[in-house]
Amino acid sequence: MAADMVVTDEASDGHYLWVVRNEYNVMVLSMLMPSKKISKKAGLGSTPKAFLNIVGRNMMQNELLLSFLKKETGLKGASFPRLESIIPIDANESSIPQVFIFDCENIDMKYLWTNIHEWNCSHGFQRFFMLGNAIADSAFEKKAMDSGIQGIFYNNDPLPLIAKGICSVLQGDLWYSRKAMTKCLMEAKSLADSSTHPAAFCLTFKEREILVCIASGYSSQAMADEFSISLHTVKTHIYNLYRKINVNNRLQASLWATKYL
Repeated sequence: MAADMVVTDEASDGHYLWVVRNEYNVMVLSMLMPSKKISKKAGLGSTPKAFLNIVGRNMMQNELLLSFLKKETGLKGASFPRLESIIPIDANESSIPQVFIFDCENIDMKYLWTNIHEWNCSHGFQRFFMLGNAIADSAFEKKAMDSGIQGIFYNNDPLPLIAKGICSVLQGDLWYSRKAMTKCLMEAKSLADSSTHPAAFCLTFKEREILVCIASGYSSQAMADEFSISLHTVKTHIYNLYRKINVNNRLQASLWATKYL
């Protein structure tokens, strides 16, 4: 990433906007400038209701990113300088899903892994953990998957892609690069026991097809299109096969399929 420096840009109303010059913040600024208006929720479809929590010491960056994501997804949210700063959302919103985006460049990562586990154990609401400003590193990606992180945004990802990733995760998908998913599945395959799991015999033919598609990276909508069935039917099949093979998410289902199918 380029070295930081402070610059100004003039908005259409004559006011100047200040930003720390690096790829991430300049993209945020360009999205917020009045003269470069983004088409409303373009290509995002219906976004499930959720609350965004952006965590990292660079509060200027956090607030700019949050402002963009609110406009693009229609979600509410807040930013926090540290993981310890996160407080329970007030009672009337505590039941809605919570999305946590942790800035890898501005947070203690060792401390992060520990606290993700604690938050999983301590709070009853549905939560989605994602990492931002990450670098492409296979060991880091595997650590994230093993820790239950649902998605990663890299430090050169365009902002509309971040909005799309959040919406995809809220709809039950993982947000990893195909390269990262393939590597993880291949490693699991190399360590797999050749024996067949008893649960494999309990799956219907359609559930096995759905499971293979999940392992291949298909989204729920893509599976609905592939098999000419409704999205609701796909979700029902996914729920049933998760219960039969005792997994909780797509990554676990993919690893199970690689090992036993």
